[in-house]
Amino acid sequence: MDKLKISVLFWEERSQEATKHDEVVDQVAEALSEGGHKVSLIGIGDDLRELLDKLDDKRPDLVFNLCERFADNDAFEMHVTAVLDMIGQPFTGTGPAEMALRQDKAVTKKLLKFHEVPYPNYATFDKDNIEFAGKMRFPLIVKPLSGDFSLGINDSSLVTEYAKLVERISFIQTQLNVPALVEEYIEGREFHVSLLGNDPPEVLPLMELDFAKLPGGYPRIYGQEAKADTASPQYAAVNAVVATELAPEVRARITLAGREAAYALRARDYARADIRLSPDGVPIVVEVNANPYLERTSAFALAALQAGIGYTTLINRIVEIARKRWEPTPFLKELQKNRAERAKARRQVVKSVQAVKASDKEKENMEKPGPAENSIQP
Repeated sequence: MDKLKISVLFWEERSQEATKHDEVVDQVAEALSEGGHKVSLIGIGDDLRELLDKLDDKRPDLVFNLCERFADNDAFEMHVTAVLDMIGQPFTGTGPAEMALRQDKAVTKKLLKFHEVPYPNYATFDKDNIEFAGKMRFPLIVKPLSGDFSLGINDSSLVTEYAKLVERISFIQTQLNVPALVEEYIEGREFHVSLLGNDPPEVLPLMELDFAKLPGGYPRIYGQEAKADTASPQYAAVNAVVATELAPEVRARITLAGREAAYALRARDYARADIRLSPDGVPIVVEVNANPYLERTSAFALAALQAGIGYTTLINRIVEIARKRWEPTPFLKELQKNRAERAKARRQVVKSVQAVKASDKEKENMEKPGPAENSIQP
């Protein structure tokens, strides 16, 4: 593979004291450097011009996109990719239109239905609109209709009675200010189907969420506490492990459901489908993750490792996959060349205008009479 100029793009938390970013940023940058690429980091906050200026300064061949939010809002994740798309900047992972499909979980389920991929029966509760899709029975799980990182999903999300259901819907609507999604809770084992590549993707070894160490009384859900709260019992108790003790035909059904789900949502380069196995053996898709977390000990990285793909190789494989996808035809190459020439001409015009303005200002300052010229001599 050619050695490239690659910028790792990410959101960074900024304060007066310091800036912070996720550890995955440095891990990916190190893996890319080990792959022989020239690597730079582009951290952004809430200034779109900053992103454009940094891209103009770095001029990367490819952006490794780890940016999952903008202005501390994960709903803007797709808008960052839209900017990259509009300026013709190649980047890894799923694009803006595809991200928009999975931002609204009801739209996700409608696409799964069209592709005949099983999903939980659900209903959406907006403040002035209710939509049902199938009959539901308790227990139910209540989530925000949009958003990532399991925001708003915790032990209270699993409800077994009507009063608690109404209370949780109200919390989602009033505290998070988004519609509520209510799903039938699927009691059963939960699996991760990890996919690498395009047309067709490679299916990595099946991983399973292990709830065996979870203390009694805690619901078997992978919510915000298990993902981010290091002080919670769930954080240390729930882990991704290699899936075992599965009949070949069951494993095949789970894998097929994951592949079909990722295809339905048009995920690119790498993806992960989260699946619950119902008591009657039906794989039910509960989530499709485009651009899943790539930290060294993440479920995706561990699945790749089980396939004999080490971390450095994995990250550089994603680069190779994205680069191939972005490879233009001769017609597009000519189009890109013309666009680049026009952009260069525009930058030169801007610089010329700025230089003229600076020169005029300097002349104006020189022509202003000084204090001595204006004073009256006795």
